[in-house]
Amino acid sequence: MPPLPGGGPGVQRSGPVPPLPGVRHSQPVPPLPGRPPAGGERLDRRGRPLPPIPGLEAPGRSGATAAPRPPRKETRAARRAARSPGRRRMVRLAQGVAALMALVVAYHLGLYVYVDNSIERVEALAVDGPELVAPQLQEGAATYLVVGTGLPGAEGPGRVAPLLARVAPDEESAVLVSLPPTALVDTPSCRTSDGDIREPATEALGESLLDGGPACMVRAVQQLSGLRVDHYLGVDLARLPDMVDSLNGIPVCLPTVTDAWAAAAAPLPAGASELDGERAAGWLAPGDATADVAGTAVAERAQVLLTSTLREAMSFGVLGNPARLTSFLTTAADALTVDESTNLGDLRTLAGTLGDLSGDAVQRTALPVTEVGYVPVGRDEPYVLLDRAATRTLFETVIEDGRLPAEALPQETAPAPAPVEAAPAAAPAEPPPAAPLPSAVTLDVLNGTATAGLAGTVADALRAEGFVVASVGNQQGGVDATVVRHGPGALAQAQTLASAVPGAVLQADDALGDGVQLVVGPNYTSVVPVPPPAPAPAPEATAAPSADTLAAQAAPASATVSCG
Repeated sequence: MPPLPGGGPGVQRSGPVPPLPGVRHSQPVPPLPGRPPAGGERLDRRGRPLPPIPGLEAPGRSGATAAPRPPRKETRAARRAARSPGRRRMVRLAQGVAALMALVVAYHLGLYVYVDNSIERVEALAVDGPELVAPQLQEGAATYLVVGTGLPGAEGPGRVAPLLARVAPDEESAVLVSLPPTALVDTPSCRTSDGDIREPATEALGESLLDGGPACMVRAVQQLSGLRVDHYLGVDLARLPDMVDSLNGIPVCLPTVTDAWAAAAAPLPAGASELDGERAAGWLAPGDATADVAGTAVAERAQVLLTSTLREAMSFGVLGNPARLTSFLTTAADALTVDESTNLGDLRTLAGTLGDLSGDAVQRTALPVTEVGYVPVGRDEPYVLLDRAATRTLFETVIEDGRLPAEALPQETAPAPAPVEAAPAAAPAEPPPAAPLPSAVTLDVLNGTATAGLAGTVADALRAEGFVVASVGNQQGGVDATVVRHGPGALAQAQTLASAVPGAVLQADDALGDGVQLVVGPNYTSVVPVPPPAPAPAPEATAAPSADTLAAQAAPASATVSCG
């Protein structure tokens, strides 16, 4: 011990303290069980060293090494540098294509939403109306009421061209029914475009739209047909040529030329045609103001133009061309009017379904008519009277079977005669039978126009030329041209009658047997004398028919071509 501070040499230090008598000093205490000894090594309860914990370095042991660390992850730059140049180009190309596709999809989606919001929408549907027939049978089917308005050159209800299209639930068949705009119908109580309640009325079908609005026309069509109208589509026919031009023209294929399609101001031939806006307008407009009194012909032509236009708009050539697509959709947005639940997808479904179906899958007809030009008491406008019983049968068959009844299907064109084979040179040709005289022709005269008393006038003119007129009446349904109908055994008599009526067209009808009918159409002008029969040639002067003559004899009046 160091000396205390302040201590000097005179300070006496104490020595070791002697043990006290009778006191026993304690010995060193042994370690407790389980505690490590003083040397630092841990022992178990039995005094043996504990093994080291796996993965940890045991202290004090020689040769123990630390566990190796996992390798460091490669950085993005290192991985990019490790790629080959070709692979880097492919990655950049894929990224560019993905960005371009995203841009195109975003553009089309934005354009779709813009146009869909730009189309005028109206409250038109009444899907739970009391006039519906068997609603449970109509589940799954889609019925479109397509209404063309603003027909150039027409006035009053004739400016409207309604068409009813019913697509089957499986979209494998469809029925198209042309509705006469001047047909006298019963319109139930409905809500007008101004929101007012309109009282029930008996009026022309077109007047229900012009005076009441789309909702009133829908109720009138449902009252007439019993069908549930699911979609209303109004088309401004004056803008339809602009829609055609916005697509740089549309292809149209007519498998044959019907009377309705031939009644246009600029008829189209059977087969494929390419139409621009001017040709479309010429084919849509009627050739004669009095040739389509019922208005069904223009409705059929408008349906063909509209579906062809929509089908072309949905083609890849238009969808993949932003300029053409934008031009069409902006033009269509100004020309179309739909109900609140119909969108562009529904219109594409209609166009695609009617465009993909062919042959017997699409059936077309017009409503049966009993009288054209009917003027009710107290009114000045002529109306079309429908055959109510036949109309009800037609729509009941459509609702139950999804097809038209057999009697509503248009009559097939008479088959072409078989080619005439040239007779052997040694066999003399027999002279053709002489045409019968007018006195040998007995016929019925029917009025197919809106001119009252015209059938009687024509009958008197035919009697003056020697024909025998059996009866005079009215045609059930209007016609577009004067027609001479004949049975299989009365072709010669029909030819004699047709020679006395300029512009008359022959039409075979097996139901007439040996009878002959003259249906006076809007192109009737007068009755002319029958030319005398040509003298029969001498047998030795008879020559074999030429190739041109054989071809003319073999050609049908209305050929059918494939539009597949």
